[in-house]
Amino acid sequence: MYKEKDSPAFLLLFFILFPYLMTVLILGRNACPLSREISLEEYVPAVTASQISWDSSKEAIKVQTVAARSNLYAQGNDSQENLLIQEAAEYIRDQEMNRLMLEKYQVFLEAARETKGQVLKEKGEVREIPYHFLSSGKTRNGTEILGEDYGYLSSVDTSGDIESPDYVKGCYFSKEELENKIREYYPGFSLDEKETVEVKAWDLAGYALEIQIGDQKFQGEEIKELLELPSSCFTVQKLEKEIRFLCRGQGHGLGISQYTVQQMSLEGKKYEEILSYFFPELKIETVGTNGSGGGDQIQVGSFHNDSLFL
Repeated sequence: MYKEKDSPAFLLLFFILFPYLMTVLILGRNACPLSREISLEEYVPAVTASQISWDSSKEAIKVQTVAARSNLYAQGNDSQENLLIQEAAEYIRDQEMNRLMLEKYQVFLEAARETKGQVLKEKGEVREIPYHFLSSGKTRNGTEILGEDYGYLSSVDTSGDIESPDYVKGCYFSKEELENKIREYYPGFSLDEKETVEVKAWDLAGYALEIQIGDQKFQGEEIKELLELPSSCFTVQKLEKEIRFLCRGQGHGLGISQYTVQQMSLEGKKYEEILSYFFPELKIETVGTNGSGGGDQIQVGSFHNDSLFL
């Protein structure tokens, strides 16, 4: 994966530049007195590295790179853009950047360079690209969950995710534990005498849309956050002394399933073809470093999807 003859020079250069890169990431573009302005493109490798496993294939990292860049350009204001960059800074700062980690980080630099400026657009507008680690077996429909503006988020077959060892997880709570976790956000909450915990509605991908706990109703994603569940794709069972949330997948289930992306890349699929599978209505377009449109366009939906999962 790495060219050994390039590694020493790269590592030396990276060790020299790393303190500067961290300063820029943490304190902002104007933190270092250089004569040129730092472009948004230069943040892309670090943002991508904070969003995907460093052991992923290069094609999977390219997919995430295009998604990360799209999200940076789609944020539309400096505060949201800075939040993504700050999260990346905190993540990179917490890593032990030894020789192995620096070599792995080189792949993120290469992926950003080889996809330079590429974002996903619909009708000329950069779109936000959600991602998650592991789906329920199919991704969620954007229109069903978020409305017509997110119709470009198609529900696609990701049944290979079921093979992941992390696919199913049982989360158990006593009555007291369940009440205490919810009371952290809703101080007056308590279970009713029947200890009602019942999912009232699911979406077409099997994620809980509404759940009643006691006399109060919650959105599935809200309960996922309150109880720190891996996914809102869950069923609930009342056991003798505990309440079990049986969760499938990890994350919100919208957009890219990183597990499926990795498997497709190992089958030899290129990043353009993988993006085609998840977003058939979007185009890959190249933007300038100042965020303006322009450059070559690739029709993402031009690949045939029927042979990707046999």
